[in-house]
Amino acid sequence: MRIAIKDNIDLKGVRTSAGSRTYQALYPEKERSAACVEKLLEAGAVIVGKTKTVQFASGENARDWIDYSAPFNPRGDGYQGHSGSSTGSATAASAYDWIDATLGTDSKLTSCSNLLSS
Repeated sequence: MRIAIKDNIDLKGVRTSAGSRTYQALYPEKERSAACVEKLLEAGAVIVGKTKTVQFASGENARDWIDYSAPFNPRGDGYQGHSGSSTGSATAASAYDWIDATLGTDSKLTSCSNLLSS
């Protein structure tokens, strides 16, 4: 499966931005992937990239995004806005038929390792 992951989830060899250019500049590439990513890789998944998120996954509306523009709504009719911190993951899943799945997070979870058991 081809999977894109939200940019608050660590991927070995890649900087995590958590939606913040400053955070990305301050912290080096990750030496290890998050547990949920490691499990997916062990199962044969291919990580195709990281998806945008609002700064620190705060769930702000798209018009409030600071460092990066919000992902384009693939519906494109201008009537349905997109908001929330996993907007990039939802957009990627709906806009690209070659992506099989995406990872997002919920602020109620303490780590992405909980995603697989939830």
